[in-house]
Amino acid sequence: MSGTPNWRDLVVTMDDRSLDALALAADATVESLRETTSGPRSDRAPAAIRALVRSLDICPDEPTELATVLADFATAAWTHGVVPSDPACVAHLHPPTLQPAVVTELAIAATNQSMDSWDQAPAATEIELYLMEWLAGLIGFPDSGSGVMTSGGTASNLLGVTLARSWAAANAGVDVLKTGLPPEAADWRILCSDQAHFSVHRAAAQLGLGRDAVIVVATTSSGSLDVSALDHELQRLESAGRRAIAIVGTAGTTDLGAIDPLTEVAERARRHGAWFHVDAAVAGALLLSDRLRGELAGIELADSVTIDFHKLWWQPFNASALVVRDEARFELLRVRSDYLDRGDELEGMVNLVGRSLDTSRRFDAAKVVVTLRTLGRCALSDMLEHLLDLASYAGSMIAAEPTLELVATPTLTTCVFGAPGASADDLRRVQQRLLARGAMVLGRTQIKGRAALKFTFMNPLTSNEDVERLVGMVVDELRAAVGS
Repeated sequence: MSGTPNWRDLVVTMDDRSLDALALAADATVESLRETTSGPRSDRAPAAIRALVRSLDICPDEPTELATVLADFATAAWTHGVVPSDPACVAHLHPPTLQPAVVTELAIAATNQSMDSWDQAPAATEIELYLMEWLAGLIGFPDSGSGVMTSGGTASNLLGVTLARSWAAANAGVDVLKTGLPPEAADWRILCSDQAHFSVHRAAAQLGLGRDAVIVVATTSSGSLDVSALDHELQRLESAGRRAIAIVGTAGTTDLGAIDPLTEVAERARRHGAWFHVDAAVAGALLLSDRLRGELAGIELADSVTIDFHKLWWQPFNASALVVRDEARFELLRVRSDYLDRGDELEGMVNLVGRSLDTSRRFDAAKVVVTLRTLGRCALSDMLEHLLDLASYAGSMIAAEPTLELVATPTLTTCVFGAPGASADDLRRVQQRLLARGAMVLGRTQIKGRAALKFTFMNPLTSNEDVERLVGMVVDELRAAVGS
């Protein structure tokens, strides 16, 4: 077909002609970003955005110039997306990204290393292993500690609970990957707090244990796991002849940012022969800060830890890790294959597919390492501490505002609050009106049955003045909602 472009001009190769063309395309992409909305999101209604997007011809018979495609995409997508770098984008654990990571994404895509086997990603494999060993050391694991990159906290938690299940089966003399769950698995239980991430329940369901195998433990008013309630549940299980195969501690709950008493939870796990997994997807970044890392005391006692780089490490999605205190535990899930992970590789070769629930994976460790080297630990620590100070400042403002009420004193970067006399529907209207106008992307949640609003501070460029403005906007909108 005469309109078909030259394939040679489209495939990315490592010669000067191709790389020059890639640079020009990257420049055009950067230019397309200049059309983003001026606030946290545009004020277009969902139906209008849908119509705009569906006006695009996704796959025409004949080619379209890249410049035209990028311009159309800017108008349809970037202009009507969310802007995480806007101070009024405070709903979720959704960070702005750091420049070193963003530019490294281009190299990750261009070189297209596949992280399942060493022969597809030799240096990339070694860099991921090096990063995992560094992270294990940061956690406080022994030299045997290592890990693997995953697509997110849900995937990391699934991998951690999978290892726990396989470990419990191995201790019972069962190869669960070969023969499936043994009869005694009907009595296996996983314990976590009532503020733990839903991915713990999802993991139990996917592993054939069922969501009912998860025992939810009560929390204190701060949102952290109540150790006396944990002791009660463990005693109840023991009396019923059931076995706790895993206890999941949370370091940074999604809403309140609460951190469970990890040292005490670890002691219970060891006493009952349970795997201790720590979901530190949110608070794991505290390990970078000399001022804050003490909040994670006891994390070094875990068997496995989830760390999300695409939260408070400011990496583009996706970038998470599952780190274990003993890399030999990964053998619990390894399945050999004739074409990929044979077991007869040259000395020193590690096929990361043996550690992962994925096969093909991106080289996401690259952007993390480039960021760490470019900024350094101290700068990242300062950014993190600034966000915690912002949340604290927001908490003090809300505590002093008669129309608002703190649900709990901020622990990390979230500030959860309600309004005396306001109904759940009033709070819904506040959140939805601000969103519809494109004025603020505000969080809305429920804490132990109580409706609440939420600021989540992820942008290190946000100032105290921005916080004052956001609180004022919520107060004004609340008065309008209650009065309407």
